[in-house]
Formats: sequence, C-alpha cells, structure tokens
Amino acid sequence: MTDYDNRNGQHRPSPRNRFPWFRVVLIALLSGIIGALLVLGAVKLGGMLTNHANEGSQVNESTQTKGGNVLDGKSEKYKTVNQMLNDVSPTIVGVINMQKAQSLEDFFNGSAGKSQEAGIGSGVIYQKSGQGAYIVTNNHVVDGASEIKVQLHDSKQVKARLIGKDALTDIAVLKIDNAPGTKAINFADSSKVKTGDSVFAIGNPLGLEFANTVTSGIISANERTIDTETSEGSNKVNVLQTDAAINPGNSGGALVNINGDLVGINSMKISSDQVEGIGFAIPSNEVKLTIEQLVKHGKVDRPSIGVGLINLSDIPERYKDDLHTDRTDGVYVAKVSHQDEIKKGDIIIKADGKAIKDDASLRSYLYANKKPGESMKITVLRDGKEKEVTVTLGKK
Repeated sequence: MTDYDNRNGQHRPSPRNRFPWFRVVLIALLSGIIGALLVLGAVKLGGMLTNHANEGSQVNESTQTKGGNVLDGKSEKYKTVNQMLNDVSPTIVGVINMQKAQSLEDFFNGSAGKSQEAGIGSGVIYQKSGQGAYIVTNNHVVDGASEIKVQLHDSKQVKARLIGKDALTDIAVLKIDNAPGTKAINFADSSKVKTGDSVFAIGNPLGLEFANTVTSGIISANERTIDTETSEGSNKVNVLQTDAAINPGNSGGALVNINGDLVGINSMKISSDQVEGIGFAIPSNEVKLTIEQLVKHGKVDRPSIGVGLINLSDIPERYKDDLHTDRTDGVYVAKVSHQDEIKKGDIIIKADGKAIKDDASLRSYLYANKKPGESMKITVLRDGKEKEVTVTLGKK
C-alpha cells in the first residue's frame, strides 16, 4: 500500500510499511512447518523402504545377558539351572565295566585273560570317606565285571572295588580310594516328589565321549510299578517315570530336582520306534534302603512269608464268585510252602495294620520294615471273614 505526495506528485512508501516484518515472520513460520512435514514424510518413507528391504532378516535382540535358565526363585539354593548343575557335576562319575576276554579269537590274538572294556554306565558319589568315596550305580552296569574303573568329572580314571550289588533292585555300591575334587550328592525324599516336578538327568549317554550330559524334563508319574527281568528272575519294582531323555550309558546316573538333590537313580527306559520319552528311575528312598543293606552285608537279605501270591485284580471275573468277596485290593494265596498260620485260599488285605493293595505293596512293606526271623501280623479274608494271624518271616 502507498500514499500519494501532493507536494511533488510522487508516490512514497507508507512509514508503517517500510519493512514487512510480519510477512517475513509468517513466511518463515510456514516454511518451517512445511519443511518439518517434508522431513517427517521422508523419514517415514525411508523407514518403510528400510523395513521392506530388511524383512525377514532382523531379529528381536534380548536384553538378558546372564547365561543359564533363571529359576525365578523356585529353587531353595540356586538362581539358575547352570549354577545348580555346576555344583552337582562333581558328584557324577562314569563307570567302566572291564571283563576278561574269553573267546577263541582272543586266544589266538594273545589277549585271552586280559580285561577289556565291556560297557560304560554312570554312577553317583553319595558319601565321601577321607580321600575316597562311595558310589551308587545300577547292578546291570557292573554285572559280570572282572574289574571296574571310575572316571571322575575331571576325566581322571581310578580303580573301584565292588562293595555289594542286588539284581532285584538293580543297585550296586562301589568304593574308590582316591577321589580329589569330588563331593557327595544330597538325597531328596522321593515320597514328596509330585507329577510335574522339574527334573534333570545327568550321566554319560552312549559312553564317555558325552560325559556329563544333562537332559531335562518332568516327573511324568511319581508312582509306577513295572515288571522287570533280572539275572535273579522277574521282579516288580517301584519307579519314578520321567520324560527326561535317558539313553544307554545314563544307567546309574542321577535324576535330580531343581535344588540339585537326588530324587532317583536312572535305570531303564522303554525303547521302541513307537515310544518317546518314557524313562524310569529308582526312587531315592529305595536306593537309600538298598545301600544300607549292601554296605552292611554285601547283599540284600529279604524276608519271605513263604507263600505264592496272585493279585486279586489279576484274577478273571468268572472265578471271583469262589472268593467270597467283591474286593479288588489284596492278594490271593495260591500256594503255601512253609506257613501253618496262612492257608491256601486266604486273601491278604493288611500287613501290621497297613492296607495291602497288591503283591508289590506287600513286598515293599516287607523289604522296608522287616528282617528275616522277625514276626508280622497279617490280616486275611478266610471264607469271607477277616482273621488276624502272626507269622514268622523266613529268608528269601
């Protein structure tokens, strides 16, 4: 806008508009906003291009820097699984079964009579004795050995001597005189183990090449009774079932809980193309009882009632009318060898007042609480009526 000067007939700028400050500020402000929007759009466009260019090549990086599985306070002693395993590993050993060569080929090769490696399993140090240590393992790991060697966690091998073994429980005890740097494991109370508890199997699957291998899983069942075939015949054993991988060489190794305490000795698995994750361990409470017998006597002296038994649950329905009972728990006396108090046809339902479900529960009570020569009160059903008798236990 201009004013007309009447004095000289010329146009001149208005004094208030000599310099357009407001217009400059407004333009600068608008330019800044537009520039910012353009930059933001370029960044977004660049981000889109970058995302498409790196799609599938990027990963979310964890901020966790500590190794080992965090136990989130579930363990009473350890913060991580790795910490627990490092503490337990000195208790785990390899057990080498050495047997003398006896074949004709060995004779011709000049190696007859020399001990050779026949098999490798695992073992667990459960007690230190001066510079030495006692080890528990499976009977089948050392069965037939003419010499036994033990490999410690630091790969040092030492000779071991057999203290005692028992085929029916599949437990053996060894002793070594030189065990530096080792320690003894703590036993958990296996009666408190619950289905779903986290466990870890430690041992030497497939031999010493994979020494100190750890597999993990849960307790699949805290009470199983399975039939086994041993060098002393068939037997029913109580076991813990786990889905932790157990392979040849793991036998005799430790099954531990999150506190690093022994809940069982790994013993066997079901091996089949159609089966996965069914392994078994001898409960720590039964291992402890067997160890005591083997250290004291070198064997297990088992009490016997002197009768042949059949589980009521195994008797076909068509024969149960002759039993005078509709019970499913208890054991039928099919044979009597040296008892006058018990009769053929009796049904044993209690031992010292403890209910008896089957022959396995009767044996478990006998082996855990009685010795040969002791007496025991047995409640039987005879002709449909309960009767209590006292028997003197023999030796199996």
